[in-house]
Amino acid sequence: MKCPVCKANVKPGDEFCDNCGAVLSGATAAAVSARSISGGTDPGPRPAAAKNAAPSGPRICSNCGTSNSPSEEFCNNCGASLAVATPVSNSAASTATVAQAATTTACPRCGNLLTSSDRFCRKCGFNTSQLNNGASPTSRPTATTGVDPMTVKNVLKIGVGSQLGDKGRYTITREIGSGGMGAVFLAEDNLLKRKVVIKALLQSDDPEMVEASIKEREFLAAIKHPNVVQIYDFLQIDTDGYIVMEYVHGKTLYSMLEERGGEFPPAEAIHYTLGILPAFAYIHRLGLVYCDFKPQNIMLEEHPDGSKGVKLIDLGTVIKYEKDPAAVYGTQGFYAPEAVKHPSPETDLYTIARSLAYMVSLMDLDRPQFGIPPAEHYRVFRDIPILYRFLVKATHPVPSKRFQTDESMADQLAGVLRVIQGGQVGMPVTSKLFDSGSLSTGKLGTKEMATLDEKDKAYDLLKQGDQELKAGRPTQALAIYNQATGMNPNSVDAHLRLADLYMEREQYSQALSEITRVQKIDPNNWKIAWYTGRLLEGQGNLQAALDQYGELVQDVPGELPPLLALARVYAKMGNYRDSVDTFRLVSKASPDNTDALFGISNGLMNQQQWGPAAEALAGVSEGSARYLDAQQAICDLFLYQKRQNTGDDLLKVSRALSNLESRGNDSLPFLLSRADFYRQATQLALAGKLPNQFSLPTRNLDATPVMATPSRQQLGRLAEESYDQYLKRLPPNDPVREQIVRQKFQVAPWRVI
Repeated sequence: MKCPVCKANVKPGDEFCDNCGAVLSGATAAAVSARSISGGTDPGPRPAAAKNAAPSGPRICSNCGTSNSPSEEFCNNCGASLAVATPVSNSAASTATVAQAATTTACPRCGNLLTSSDRFCRKCGFNTSQLNNGASPTSRPTATTGVDPMTVKNVLKIGVGSQLGDKGRYTITREIGSGGMGAVFLAEDNLLKRKVVIKALLQSDDPEMVEASIKEREFLAAIKHPNVVQIYDFLQIDTDGYIVMEYVHGKTLYSMLEERGGEFPPAEAIHYTLGILPAFAYIHRLGLVYCDFKPQNIMLEEHPDGSKGVKLIDLGTVIKYEKDPAAVYGTQGFYAPEAVKHPSPETDLYTIARSLAYMVSLMDLDRPQFGIPPAEHYRVFRDIPILYRFLVKATHPVPSKRFQTDESMADQLAGVLRVIQGGQVGMPVTSKLFDSGSLSTGKLGTKEMATLDEKDKAYDLLKQGDQELKAGRPTQALAIYNQATGMNPNSVDAHLRLADLYMEREQYSQALSEITRVQKIDPNNWKIAWYTGRLLEGQGNLQAALDQYGELVQDVPGELPPLLALARVYAKMGNYRDSVDTFRLVSKASPDNTDALFGISNGLMNQQQWGPAAEALAGVSEGSARYLDAQQAICDLFLYQKRQNTGDDLLKVSRALSNLESRGNDSLPFLLSRADFYRQATQLALAGKLPNQFSLPTRNLDATPVMATPSRQQLGRLAEESYDQYLKRLPPNDPVREQIVRQKFQVAPWRVI
């Protein structure tokens, strides 16, 4: 069986031709899809908005099957290239492919098929006007480099030994690679005695066009950022333009992937991505769009002091942001669907996400060409759902649902990294969306308030209301929040703070009314989902609350409060396995988060996993406000929840009691736990099951524990004394008093002799 386009041999059942990428099945037209990165060939940038005359008849997208008008270069539905699509009539697809074969040629640089109207190769950027200057239109790429050496020789006007610039300032020493618009050279700056890189900027038959293009791109020299390669100079040689830039010592991330023969560990790839995002924030602030980000364009630079950092190394495709630019370059498989016509800072963020997805999975960039493949297709996406959620949001088909700023993307990605590699004890987790400083406790437990908008006219009043709430004065807070709505009726935060207070008072209709107002004021605000979830949870509509929190986790994948809420609802629904798993994600990212540790413990206790449950409680640090609660919970776990205790279990209780007593704790729960501890120890001693060395609680943690096994009489006497102390503190008419007296007499010394 042969491909109808290039006549290469294909296997039955193949969907795409391995040689040219033609669609062999499952499409309404046999258009050719650009190949994904493979075999060590840099696909390079390609013009994504060339405006050429198109043949008549509809053009069918091979990616999604949508019919497009004859003038379209890219699919209006999914953005896929229509470069090699032909007019499709009602005839069979096979007939269309035969006609197509007669109107296309192979790019002499990369082998991608070209139509007669293409000025540039859409895969590698080769200038097709050079086909009339000696380049063979039928030459094919070599097996090793993907570039025909004879073609390059005919096209390039400079090479090793060439001297460029005023008075031969730059001497080319070697070729270091082939970029999208020509070869890239290493050169020596003879004036400043430093290495530089020289790359083609433009190749044209019109020298005036080259000169104008150079002047238009001189703004690149103003870009100065530690994570962006510096531009030094622009050169013109006949009808070719070149850019002189900083030489960066290191390796591109793509070459590192090739050397490894596999993907990056997720944490490593995320570190690189976080390192380069400040460069994009800087470029975007200058009103520029990078257009062609991919692993080939980011280098891990080795500094003289031995440290390393990431740097953007190619500015050849940077443009000034405008609504409808004349020419845009990008690489298929990385660019956003709308970037083919309207590149923007937001589409740059899309390319960053696709690049990150590729670096952690080496996914097929054509399947799908846009978005992220199903999680089950790649192990890393299955194993790390939080990373998958981030990538899905960042490449959402609806642009408004993606990340809109470099900062918001970096914040969420940093949160994802924290979950993957774990946080540090004693290092609090900060967030720009949730204010940990406004912690308060209500019906749903400890909660973090959504941060206030500092641009809100009622901001100062809202801060004052939060302070009243934190001080335990909700009535005063309610009055202040109402005052804030009077100052600014469109204050999102004022209405949502009121909604939260109404929920605490179980005034759910009033809470819903406030949330509804916000939906009219700012329908896309993420805070609506947060407070709606809390409202549904408070009403007991757990499945709806779970769905709401789940959507919020998708929207802000790097935030911990939505994960905590999700885990809490899982527990309320009796789904303790998912509850524990979700609480553990929070605990890994924030080891000091006591809500997560208690949540883990409670979930494990409900699964009767007593030892791990106690270990979770033991993770509450001594500096935490809930440390004593955790120690008391360990006592309760083994004394009252686990039915049959061993000597080892009681040793854990002994340590917890020592921790409580060393802090001067003399609460009724502590006194009862100590008495019950001695009673159970006495009963184990009577049964001969007490360990040979059994330490008793001590007031001083620094003191040496009593290791010698106490006698039954000693344990019985300690139990009786402890019960007496408890009974003295217990109100005379307390209904449990009789039961406690009976427990005391079970182990009185005269009973255990």
